[in-house]
Amino acid sequence: MKGISVIIPTYNREKLVEEAIRSVLNQNYHGVVEIIISDDGSTDGTLEVAASFGSKVIILKKPQDCSTQGASGARNRGILKSNQPYICFLDSDDIYLPEHLNRMVLALESDPAIGFAICNSLEMCDVNKENKYRRWTKRNISSRDIENLSISTNHFANSNGFIFKREVFQIVGLFDEKIQVGEDSDMWMRINEKYKGIHSNHYGSVRRIHDMLKLTDIPKNSLLSSHYMVYRNAIRRFHAQGLSDLYRLRALWLLTLKYKLSQWPVFNSVYIFVNHHNERKKLKTIHENSWQPLEFFENEGVL
Repeated sequence: MKGISVIIPTYNREKLVEEAIRSVLNQNYHGVVEIIISDDGSTDGTLEVAASFGSKVIILKKPQDCSTQGASGARNRGILKSNQPYICFLDSDDIYLPEHLNRMVLALESDPAIGFAICNSLEMCDVNKENKYRRWTKRNISSRDIENLSISTNHFANSNGFIFKREVFQIVGLFDEKIQVGEDSDMWMRINEKYKGIHSNHYGSVRRIHDMLKLTDIPKNSLLSSHYMVYRNAIRRFHAQGLSDLYRLRALWLLTLKYKLSQWPVFNSVYIFVNHHNERKKLKTIHENSWQPLEFFENEGVL
């Protein structure tokens, strides 16, 4: 079986990175699995924890002359260091579920014309001192969703849920380190412009809910302006490449308008109010019955 490079970008994850690494080591994949810990300047014991795994992991320290910080740079350094024909990402506060890599490779190799595969994800939260889970990925994934990542729907594409052929990054390029947030959306859209993908209907990755600082934490106003430019640039590429999907073009214009208007004072107030309401609602549901033990999802038959 072809080898996989699993790139784990990290920053001050001393308490969580071990579980992320172990979830990759426990995959029982029959090919080579290269684990690359790409640190972004941690000041706690993250690197010491990673180093405790010895030769099982490759550790990339942030270059001393690097003045920027963020997930894009850490992922890019990992891509450039990687050696295997397939590439995956795993955030250092998240985990893979058993057999994930086997199922991803089966999906990716099912059709030589595709460049990536994407799976379902769960969310995990500490509920009364016990890990509980709920589905993060929306149900009823369509071909349009796969062809329009970050455009047609929310709660489908996240970095932990992908596997890519190496050639994808050779053709499309690396993550844009100038983008403060939305760099993943920018990348998925650029990949969609060149490659087809496939959905593997299994739960493969778990996103952990916690209150620790994230690599992508930035002020809300910067978030809005950054997303506006990401979708505006996608429209420019649409015309430059002569693409012809009218659904994609209309959706891009609507997203561009949304993030442009959200920066205006009156609309910005509404945006902030709705965002805060959704955050409170999300926190409230932590103690509701929507959270289940992992066995619940095993019984769904897609784990």
